Amino acid sequence: MTDVFVGDSGMARQMRTFGWASSPVGDPNGWPIALRSSVTLLLGSRFPMFIAWGDELTFLYNDAYSSILGAKHPEALGRSFHSVWAEIWPYIAPLIDQALAGEAVWLEDLPLRMNRFGYDEDTTFTFSYSPARNDAGEIVGIFCACSETTRQTQAENELRGREARLLFFDNLEERLFHSTEATDAMRAATEMLGSRLRASRCAYADVAADADRFCIRSDFTAPGIVSSTGEYSLDLFGPRAGGELRAGKTLVVHDVSNELRPTEGSEMFQAIGIDAIICCPLIKDGRLAAMMAVHQDRPRTWTAGEIALVKEVVERCWAHVERVGTEARLRESEERLRLAVDNADVGFWDVDLIHDALIWPPRTKAMFGISPDVPVTMQDFYEGLHPDDREATSAAYAAAADPEQRALYDVNYRTIGKEDGIVRWVEAKGRGVFDAQGRCIRVAGTAVQITARKEAEEALRELNTTLETRITTAIAEREDVLEVLRQSQKMEAMGQLTGGVAHDFNNLLTPIVGSLDLLQRKGLGGEREQRLIAGAVQSADRARTLVQRLLAFARRQPLQPIPIDVPELISGMGELVSSTIGPQIRVVVEVRDELPPALADPNQLEMAILNLAVNARDAMPDGGTLRITARRESIRSGHRSKLRTGHYICLSVADTGVGMDAATLARAVEPFFSTKGIGKGTGLGLSMVHGLASQLGGTITIQSQLGLGTTVELWLPQSSAIAGEETQLGDEPMAQVGSGTALLVDDEELVRMSTADMLGDLGYSVIEAVSGEEAMRLVKAGTHFDLLVTDHLMPGMTGTDLIQAVRLAKPGTPVLLVSGYAENTAIDPGIPRLTKPFRKDELASSLALLS
Repeated sequence: MTDVFVGDSGMARQMRTFGWASSPVGDPNGWPIALRSSVTLLLGSRFPMFIAWGDELTFLYNDAYSSILGAKHPEALGRSFHSVWAEIWPYIAPLIDQALAGEAVWLEDLPLRMNRFGYDEDTTFTFSYSPARNDAGEIVGIFCACSETTRQTQAENELRGREARLLFFDNLEERLFHSTEATDAMRAATEMLGSRLRASRCAYADVAADADRFCIRSDFTAPGIVSSTGEYSLDLFGPRAGGELRAGKTLVVHDVSNELRPTEGSEMFQAIGIDAIICCPLIKDGRLAAMMAVHQDRPRTWTAGEIALVKEVVERCWAHVERVGTEARLRESEERLRLAVDNADVGFWDVDLIHDALIWPPRTKAMFGISPDVPVTMQDFYEGLHPDDREATSAAYAAAADPEQRALYDVNYRTIGKEDGIVRWVEAKGRGVFDAQGRCIRVAGTAVQITARKEAEEALRELNTTLETRITTAIAEREDVLEVLRQSQKMEAMGQLTGGVAHDFNNLLTPIVGSLDLLQRKGLGGEREQRLIAGAVQSADRARTLVQRLLAFARRQPLQPIPIDVPELISGMGELVSSTIGPQIRVVVEVRDELPPALADPNQLEMAILNLAVNARDAMPDGGTLRITARRESIRSGHRSKLRTGHYICLSVADTGVGMDAATLARAVEPFFSTKGIGKGTGLGLSMVHGLASQLGGTITIQSQLGLGTTVELWLPQSSAIAGEETQLGDEPMAQVGSGTALLVDDEELVRMSTADMLGDLGYSVIEAVSGEEAMRLVKAGTHFDLLVTDHLMPGMTGTDLIQAVRLAKPGTPVLLVSGYAENTAIDPGIPRLTKPFRKDELASSLALLS
């Protein structure tokens, strides 16, 4: 017999030893020439191919196709096509019938859900089915050449999804920005979110003070879906829904009828057409104040991405509603201030040019800090003006007295009190009086002290700037807060200052927040006292938020560093970078796939790459080439990056632009330094990238020459973990009551006192120590305790050192480190940590994680 199974491939060897005689196709000696030729063809090809022959469509395939079969190989050889691919048969059977009828089939990126390794997976394939004929020309099977395109389609879908998400949030921010009323903003958000998720309904509800009654005033509904507007009781939806929402947790139900019994609210959900739901709560002043929910009129398995999308939309909506409310209150306050100023007592002034005399009543003299009975002259007026305002005020007075101009005297200026030295703001108006010959004989008018209004306007501007920074990072870069922060000379100095301020300020806030939380939870005092406590809690929360904003701007924001596949991240950004910098610039990406992972925050790293790409675009106004590369490099002492020795991933962004001279290069990473001109850049791009790299344990280096372009290298530490591995987190633990004895260590008496009260309320007996040294004396004396709660920064022994000593003396003892310090580098990441200031429930949640 001529060897049908030519070659030395794995499948050729396996086919030679296969028991064909007992198979539907029989002994190879009796095979028709067409089958023998087809087998010879596929065994000699490196392209994935298979033959399905005869009535049973017996399966024969080559080495390239065996990898597609996965765990089905080698048992698939000689079996029927139907038994090999039973899970996809309903989808491909019509195509097979079409080929067996004599019509060739070709499909591109066909989605199929396969089970090749013991689990279901979504795949895509490009393949062709061709009719296979016997020696008599009869169709007796099919011949298939195929290629798996799963990775390519997944990458394309991911990129499209990322771009669609960015576009969605851009449109949402645009809709919210133009919504001056909270109801308009929520209506726009529900419409966009419901449409995006193809939900049957999306609704927003206000919750009454009793945290039970809620009212849906309007909602988005799909065609054929009845509106859910109306008033409801949350308790009727069951204990799970009420408990999770009142606790501030997002309620997620995939199948109401299977997850909830009638006694748990399933009938109420289904009565208004809800078979699946995602509902996000808004907790304000300690109670449930509002909710936004996405409904589905059939069971639906919500994906993690869909749940995250709903949460982010709701968070942005809450922030916008709060800003709208704050702006309304500011407008009301400003209006009251305007009325107060308009009705204030007015001073008068009269300059007699004929007799060179100045007439000021006592009220006007008071604005210049002059006693009522003291005579005044024009010299008193000029000398009383603030030096910075003298030129403009004198010019306005001269224009009013000029016969050619006869301008209205309208000017605001500051005065420095002659007798008391107090600086006051004055708003003065007046005009010249002219005789028949056109001579100015006097200039007279009114004056109003507007010091309070000026101070209020300045306060309002500062407050408005603070509020606007919470909307988006882009808006924050444009607001007046940058003018205040511009006084900082270096970002590192700002980080050190912020860290110190945060530590001291958080130590001050911790007993305040803890005490207010205790008073509020115990309901002490009457309605007036509770209202005052609630107001104090709001102020404390605003102070916490202020510290967080300072940390974010100083590049001390919390990062989520994970192992990152740098080639995959850069490749995924290719189209985004190209569309951002425009068609005049050619983008070249040169990255090796075998690079080890880098340790970085993927979102911040993407922003850094985009910042560098935009800088490169601005340096190439007439077009050029942008080259993005990445490599692994081992750094030793004396390296130009000045990094500690170790393994790093160097991500390089190079352009062929105008380049920088030595002076510009020396200042390139300074915050707020820019060569782009006023209004064309913040000067924060490179400093932000530098701050990110430094925070991750890396740095940036810049090489540039005039006329030859610039290369920016972003150095990131290499990760020893595998890219893509992420820690799976469960739901946030419920705060639980503890038991046993807690050793509490803090050098701040007020902090220690409030924390001890919280631990006592949680069921612990508390032993207090004012330092790490005193705590160690208790340990060495054999004092029994079940839990250690300690501050980090204390004179002498730090909290980290104390924890290490206790772990050596009493292994297995639960520990909790409490700190208001902004830096994380001095703290072992393996130590459980709670940030100051905190409330009782936050302390309880942290302790629950220790069990």
